[in-house]
Amino acid sequence: MIKIFFSLILAAAGPVCAFELPAMNAAGVKEVVAVPAAPAAVKAPTQSVWMSVTSNPGFKEARANDWNNRIEAEVRGAGNGRFEVNLRTDQGYSWASINKSGSGYNIFGAGLNLYMSGGNSYYHVSGSYMENGKSVFVNVSLSGSGGANFNIYGQGLNLFASSGSINGWYDPELLPKKALAAVTAFILTLQVEAAQPGN
Repeated sequence: MIKIFFSLILAAAGPVCAFELPAMNAAGVKEVVAVPAAPAAVKAPTQSVWMSVTSNPGFKEARANDWNNRIEAEVRGAGNGRFEVNLRTDQGYSWASINKSGSGYNIFGAGLNLYMSGGNSYYHVSGSYMENGKSVFVNVSLSGSGGANFNIYGQGLNLFASSGSINGWYDPELLPKKALAAVTAFILTLQVEAAQPGN
């Protein structure tokens, strides 16, 4: 009885479930649908900065190095509010000078034309410089907390500077290395001046 019942079910389902696939060969394949590639890994927008700072207040000079990122800045007092500047990045060494006028500072040379203005532990850096034939604009702020200590921020930059180090992070697409080195030179200049007797 049970066998007859199952035979009837299979017989009834057979016409419903049975179908025939059409014959196909390679010539019948007209189009291969490409599967979209997985998106490329997104590059991290920021890089860490760790600069060691050494200074010699007696000679009015200071240097900051980040060997990992290949960024270096050095300033040396030349008298009359002038500092000689040596910068190093991936592009090699470049030389410039910082001139002080009142409470303002201008760095000029090596394609740089940046101005730092302010006072009372707050400064603003703006201007431009040339890199690979293009003009790059810079807009960064420095806020001091006494002596050699500064917070530096703006344009993809967030750093803390002390007498022994400058660390934090930056976005190389918003503020390339040469601009970061120039901003570092301004910081070193302020630190050298703060270390002078009577300041």
